[in-house]
Amino acid sequence: MKKSIIFIAVTAFVISLTIFSREVAAQDVQDEKLPSLVISATGYETPQSHVSSDITVITKEDISHLPVHDIGEAIIYTTGITITSGGGTGTASAASIQGSDFRHVKLMVDGVPLENFSEGFPDLTLIPLDSVERIEILKGSASSVWGASLGGVINIITKAPAEKTQAEGGISVGENSTRRYNASLSGRIKDTGYYLSFNRFDTDGFHDYQKAKNNYFYAKATENFTPTLKGELSYGYTGIDRQDGGWIATELTFEQHGRIMLTYTPKEEYELSLSAYDRNMDIRLIDIATDTENLRDRQNAYGGNLRSVWRHSKDSAFSFSVEGEHGHLEETPAVVDNFDVDKGAVLANENLGLGDLTLNFGGRYDSNSAFGSEVSPSAGAVYGIAGNTLFRISVAKGFTPPPLPWRYRGLTPNPGLNAERAWSYQAGLESDAVPGLLGKVTFFRADITDLATWKRDVNDINSNGNLSEILTFVNLNKVRREGVEVEVRTQEYNGLRLSYGYAFNDVTDLQTGQTVSGQARVTHNIGVDYKGPMATRATLNGHYVWWNADPSADARDKTLVLDAKVSKYFARWKYVMGECFVAVYNITDQNQYSYFAYPNPPRWVEAGINLTTF
Repeated sequence: MKKSIIFIAVTAFVISLTIFSREVAAQDVQDEKLPSLVISATGYETPQSHVSSDITVITKEDISHLPVHDIGEAIIYTTGITITSGGGTGTASAASIQGSDFRHVKLMVDGVPLENFSEGFPDLTLIPLDSVERIEILKGSASSVWGASLGGVINIITKAPAEKTQAEGGISVGENSTRRYNASLSGRIKDTGYYLSFNRFDTDGFHDYQKAKNNYFYAKATENFTPTLKGELSYGYTGIDRQDGGWIATELTFEQHGRIMLTYTPKEEYELSLSAYDRNMDIRLIDIATDTENLRDRQNAYGGNLRSVWRHSKDSAFSFSVEGEHGHLEETPAVVDNFDVDKGAVLANENLGLGDLTLNFGGRYDSNSAFGSEVSPSAGAVYGIAGNTLFRISVAKGFTPPPLPWRYRGLTPNPGLNAERAWSYQAGLESDAVPGLLGKVTFFRADITDLATWKRDVNDINSNGNLSEILTFVNLNKVRREGVEVEVRTQEYNGLRLSYGYAFNDVTDLQTGQTVSGQARVTHNIGVDYKGPMATRATLNGHYVWWNADPSADARDKTLVLDAKVSKYFARWKYVMGECFVAVYNITDQNQYSYFAYPNPPRWVEAGINLTTF
């Protein structure tokens, strides 16, 4: 009965999109434009209509109207994205793109890779949402530009200093002592720009062992040394004190990263940039019952990038880059294990504009002291058929090395463990040819070889007289991921905009022919955005997922979780604008989680206020 209700609801929503679009077509509605520039496809700013990669952009304006607190919550409504979290707001979360493993997704912040050497876990809660200018999500292999990124890239671009002095502040309060505080200051002093941001999030959690106290600080400074030479310095700090229900432990995580970059533009068509970064992370797991430290990871990485860009015609550009990084991991489960890895890369790509046709070519050579070398070519094309109708096609080779301890640690380490590799294919069409509607269809496929997984072997009789088992990580599986994504949204009509996204994903073990469990098979996303009278705005967003989980995970799925936010905007005094809001999460109180130890929160309510000077 419940499945029938969900099916009817989703079907009715899709039909309403069509009816609504006819009404829009009768009005004089300004065409919605694609975000003009993206950097995730090439590593430098490129018109989105000129790249063959499938990229979704979420702007700070989009985020401001959503009932969300972190990156994971902000991107969960994106078609083809599923989020695995530790049980709710403030807990660790990671993303899967088109059925990929979470370790196959690379997380970048202003050019700094936020990698976890011990688990390959790109924790999305390490980044303060309030400092985000936009989020670019590249679906499919991106190794020809970003290196280890077999499944895709989540690229965070933070806010730039404001041209005039601007201050922002906000506070919200929700159930179970859930509180959020944020403050920022931005502006310019002559040729120097600055941006400072502080955020804190606290919650007692909605289930046992899910408390969180997360503190964030982010700073950025820019300097125009000359008309052709600019500099940028950024620094981010995250301090997390939370409980992990799966480990029944307190997790203390401290992460900080910084980058310095110089950009030289002698002529409009030439650009040369040099950047260097440093990143440190310290993770501790402390047993709640015994107050003893079970695990400690200390990680450090420093590296740099030299990139040149030559825009040799209006719609064409060539780029060449050299990169390097040294990483160190010190892990303490019982004895101290130390792992080091050195990486180097050379890459080049060409965007060749030929009128309505744009060709993309790229290639990258990576050297990794632990996992050897990889060559990652890519090629694609974009063809403008008419107006804003675009046809995209691309092919790319990708790779991701497994976490370092998988190769070296354990009773039976496997020094022969290789990087995981895949060929990725995509073809898609996006268009506004139907009046009032913006539509997009994407077909994707990835053939993965050398997929790393653990192998269970029976060893000798242990001290208890039982057969003991040893887990060894090996390159065992060959897997194919393939599916389709459909996205539809209406243009705004009388303040109302509707959106819908559908994704089907099939993951097949090519050796057995069986469907692989543990990756989402079907997702639906719905969105309603209404600009009401008297400076009000209301959004309603829903996410449905079929996890296709292993029975042992005791997952809860095939439910539609709805979140809503209602805002009232106001102006006070001469230079201050404000927003009062109420948000309701999981309105219908549904269960939706992939593993029994991390249940999602029940229905809860939050209210708050945000102030901005202008």
